[in-house]
Amino acid sequence: MQNFHVGLPCLKLSLSPSNQKHHGKAARTCSVKDAWSEMNDDRRGRDKTIDHSLTEDNVWLCGDTNMDMVGTIQAEIDKINEIRAGYGKRKMRIDSVSAIELIQKPPMELMETLNRNEQIKLLKASDEVVESILHDWQPEWKTLATVIHFDEFGGKAGHPHKIFMPISRDEDGCPVLNAKRDFNLKFFTFMNREYPSRMREKGYPVLDCQIYEDMSEEQRIEHEEKKKDYGLEGYEYKRKKAEEQEAKIESNERIIENQEELLSRQKEESKELQVQILSKKQVLELKEPSKTLDGQHYKVPVAEYKNVLATAEQADKIKRDYKKREAALDKREADIESKRRLPIKERMELAALNVLKDSIVWLSKQELVPASIRRLLQRALGGEDLSKTMGVEVIKTTLAREGVVSNQDR
Repeated sequence: MQNFHVGLPCLKLSLSPSNQKHHGKAARTCSVKDAWSEMNDDRRGRDKTIDHSLTEDNVWLCGDTNMDMVGTIQAEIDKINEIRAGYGKRKMRIDSVSAIELIQKPPMELMETLNRNEQIKLLKASDEVVESILHDWQPEWKTLATVIHFDEFGGKAGHPHKIFMPISRDEDGCPVLNAKRDFNLKFFTFMNREYPSRMREKGYPVLDCQIYEDMSEEQRIEHEEKKKDYGLEGYEYKRKKAEEQEAKIESNERIIENQEELLSRQKEESKELQVQILSKKQVLELKEPSKTLDGQHYKVPVAEYKNVLATAEQADKIKRDYKKREAALDKREADIESKRRLPIKERMELAALNVLKDSIVWLSKQELVPASIRRLLQRALGGEDLSKTMGVEVIKTTLAREGVVSNQDR
């Protein structure tokens, strides 16, 4: 098994996510209900790679799809609030981070080389490592559910999702949910250092994660540049990646065309040589040279005739070599053709972009949509970045004229 990296993205969850902005940025907290409906066997969400016919192949390591996740978390919070009341402390805020969803994402290229049992074995080992790290970091953190999804990307990219509650205790020993204190950069540094090391102890060659505090100044600048993509809205991010992919495809197409032209010339040369070369059998079957009048001697010297036979032997060898060469050229041609096909991940991303584009085109033609909004949609389809133009102001003006007031304005 070749060396590989494992991504460990996390998402903060709340029973009542806050809509307020902090320093101009929206809170990055997801609803427990929404996260659970995407994680359990309902598999509700915008991910176009989900194949519901494969959902039955998912494997639950902790909990099950029929859990009342919202009720379970609320019950835990009620217990915490009851204990806090005994300490004379106030209840937890309703918009506090009540749970964390953690995903373990080995590379698809690796998972495609493993059969189902090998994938499950690797992912179980990974989850055992994650559980040990969570427990070592904060012993009271509590895992509620863990499932391995096998219904994305055609079942070729198995990966576990885990929901746990970051329960800890304050200075008085009172239970509390304090993600700001416990779920922070120090935690991620600990996780990123420990995970590769513990996986290698289990026999899996996981590469070390790149940790920010260990980066050089150049690496930090590069890291900050990459972070610009992290905040992009899903459609915009996929559109950008699609453009990059299309540029890569065009470049590959030009390389492939040049390779095909060279391959075609080589195969034609091979065919011409095969036509020109006679086998030893064919040489032996040639009409014998004419004899002298006494019928005892050939008009062609015997040495020259032997040279003809030797040439035929050499011709057979050359022909065999060219057959091998032609077989190699055929394989190369097949490899070139396979390169034309996009990887499944990029094909699905492009399909999702096309669906979204069709939806925008349809919406831009609906009479119920204000004319100014339809014009904006048409401008967006033409490639305009409305977030950098006057698109937002036009939308506000239109909504005000139509008598619609946004929640934020209220």
